[in-house]
Amino acid sequence: MPKNSAIGFVNAFFAVVTGFALIWHIWWMAGLGLLGAFAAFLVFAFRGEEEVEVPVEQIAQFERGHPAEVVL
Repeated sequence: MPKNSAIGFVNAFFAVVTGFALIWHIWWMAGLGLLGAFAAFLVFAFRGEEEVEVPVEQIAQFERGHPAEVVL
């Protein structure tokens, strides 16, 4: 399973900054917003751990204990 990450919120922040700057023609702020989004993308792309492994036994135990929550 993928690990939790804050990259969505970080990219949303830079998208808002970039959008605001483009609407009001603040070119330096638009450049910083795009640069920040690109830097966040690079940090996310080259992170060390990408996923968490869930053992089969743990999934089977959950399915036995919560039959109404398991959707087939």
